[in-house]
Amino acid sequence: MNHIEDDLRELLAERTTYGPGGDMDVAEIVRRGRLARWSAGAVLAGAAVAWVLPGAVTVPAPAAQFVASAAPSSAASTLPSRVPDPPASLDGLTRIAAVMNSGSATGNDLKIKPAGHATTVAVICANPQSWVVTAVKGSRAGQVSRCQGGMARRTYKRSSLPFGRVDGQQSIRVWVFPPTELIGQASLDGCAVVDKRKGTCNGRYAAQELIRYDVALELAADLGVRPGTWSAGVYDKS
Repeated sequence: MNHIEDDLRELLAERTTYGPGGDMDVAEIVRRGRLARWSAGAVLAGAAVAWVLPGAVTVPAPAAQFVASAAPSSAASTLPSRVPDPPASLDGLTRIAAVMNSGSATGNDLKIKPAGHATTVAVICANPQSWVVTAVKGSRAGQVSRCQGGMARRTYKRSSLPFGRVDGQQSIRVWVFPPTELIGQASLDGCAVVDKRKGTCNGRYAAQELIRYDVALELAADLGVRPGTWSAGVYDKS
């Protein structure tokens, strides 16, 4: 199965899970899948440039129309043009995959084969207010947080990896989004206007819903590639 087929299946599965009883917009899902063409180490025209180590697959955000509430901040022009490469080791663990991206509202899929009982993901951001999303593909394991102090970290235990694939290759998705009014802190519970399929609360993307691939992809399309370079490393036993 190729990457596009795989991700279309994932989009279909997520839309079915979060939109029970509703009609599936297959045309939209196919369009989103085309926008997110996956290619090892390659990016679409107009997307941020990324370098990858073996095991990382680039997921560039598609170019999209801007909306007024998603306008870039003037502070973006003061961001550094580059962040440090992910360190070769972290807390006694060895880097097994890494990526660097020159823009935010972009994502990467880092393919790894875990060797220990826990795998750590560390993301370094030019903008410490960026939103960082890490998620284990094929599972509900994920985290959304700000890049406080310029770095966000998350450790995934083997128990959080997809059943039956603990000893095989895994994919850890990393998205970095700029600070934007399109993202809200509120959960979907208790919202006056909630759209579970889109992951929005009162018209804003609920931060914790961004671990869903379809929601993150939708936000990336709304924002387009923005300033804010970042890098990420995955660490495990050597």
